[in-house]
Amino acid sequence: MRIIEYEMRELKDKLFDMVELVQRQLDDLSEALHDLDHDAVHRIRKKEKKIDKIDVKIDKRCERIIALYQPLAADLRFIVVTLKINAMLEQIGDIAGGIGRKILEVKRPFNPQLLERLQLDEMTLLTKLLVAESLSAFFKENAEVSKTIHQKDDRIDEIHRAAFPIFVEEIKKTPDDAEDLLQLFLIMRALEKIADFAVSIAQESAFNVEGVFYRHNKERKNADDTNRVEKDSLFG
Repeated sequence: MRIIEYEMRELKDKLFDMVELVQRQLDDLSEALHDLDHDAVHRIRKKEKKIDKIDVKIDKRCERIIALYQPLAADLRFIVVTLKINAMLEQIGDIAGGIGRKILEVKRPFNPQLLERLQLDEMTLLTKLLVAESLSAFFKENAEVSKTIHQKDDRIDEIHRAAFPIFVEEIKKTPDDAEDLLQLFLIMRALEKIADFAVSIAQESAFNVEGVFYRHNKERKNADDTNRVEKDSLFG
């Protein structure tokens, strides 16, 4: 085995350690959100510190491989993608830690009927699935996931958009709970941000396999669609 092959395998193993930590952190987050479990929040925050340490180790290993072995083609693409995914995982870890801090600030449990209206359980589950699928796509080199993952993300966006008028209504009905309701709204916004990172990870996974930036292609397609609509309205 060439030395660079050994280094690349070690890099992949280290990234897998990062992924395991983040996914366990999201499991704790589900528990913390459902029951306002402070023990789960403390586990989230402990993992956040470990994630920060692994983040630095992965960055340094990538820098060393590039400096010492000057990788080309697929190896270089993998390293670049690993750096990006590692950064996104670290940010997901930070967001999860931030959600945990918000949970600690909530004064009393939320009304289960409100949580059902907000579809918080579905949003949390979909966010976890989105992260898991995007990371699985990276390790299994499955570029197809990046082309289908938007469906779950669209559903998360839909839940997030529908939540705002519900929060406005609840604050008007129970102004004494406004502070707790605001924390819950910020938690849902943070979950939506984690889902966005998951989509970006899936796109980077596809680039690693195919060398195609699906993000840019989607933006270009959206721009083409917009131009088409504008032309149709001008001449229709």
